[in-house]
Amino acid sequence: MSRSRQAALLARHLFEVTGTTGELVYDTGVRWNLHWTDGPLREEMRAHLDAALAGYRYAEMRDRTIHCSRSYSERAWAARAIASRRQGTLAPAIADGAAHHRALRVQLPRLSHQDPSETHEYFALLRHIEELWQVTPYPERASAPEDEPLIEQLLAAGTRTRGDSGFRTVSEYDMAKALLAAEQAPAGDQPPKLAVVRAPQEDR
Repeated sequence: MSRSRQAALLARHLFEVTGTTGELVYDTGVRWNLHWTDGPLREEMRAHLDAALAGYRYAEMRDRTIHCSRSYSERAWAARAIASRRQGTLAPAIADGAAHHRALRVQLPRLSHQDPSETHEYFALLRHIEELWQVTPYPERASAPEDEPLIEQLLAAGTRTRGDSGFRTVSEYDMAKALLAAEQAPAGDQPPKLAVVRAPQEDR
C-alpha cells in the first residue's frame, strides 16, 4: 500500500476516533501536517496518533514527522467566552489583564483605524479567550445547556453582512466588542443579559 493511501486511512481513523474533521497532508521531505478544527487538544491527538502508529496498519507512516495543529472556529470563541462569563472568570480576567498592560505602559495595537473601542480591556478579553481555547478540548461545545442561547446571541452580534452580496462573516473581534459592551453596561447587582445586536449602519 502506498504511503499516501496509508496517510488517508490514518487520517480517517484519527478523525473517527476523536469525532472531529481535518486533514493529513504532505508538506516536504519527511514532514506531514495533521490539522483539525475544534476537537481534542494537540497532546490528546498526539496520543491517538502514537497509538495508531504503534500498530501494524500504518507502518509506512512511522518514519514520518507528523506535525499536529489545531485551529479554532468563531463558534469555539463564543462558547469559551460565554462559559467564562457564566463561571465569573471573565470580568476579573479582563480587569487584571488591562491593569497589567497599563502598569507596563503597553502601547495599544490598532486592529482597525483609531477605533476607540480597542482599549486595554478589549485586548485583555481577546487574550483571555485565546488562552481558554488553548487548554479546552472540544471548545465548540457549550459547557452548560444554558450557555447555548447566549452563544448564538454572541455569534449574531459578531456577524456582518458584506455589501449587496449578502455574504455574512463572523469575527471574534466584533464579538469581543459586543461582549465587552454587555459586560460594561450598568445592571445593578445582576450581570447584564447578553442581547447585543449590530446596528444596521455598522454592516458593510
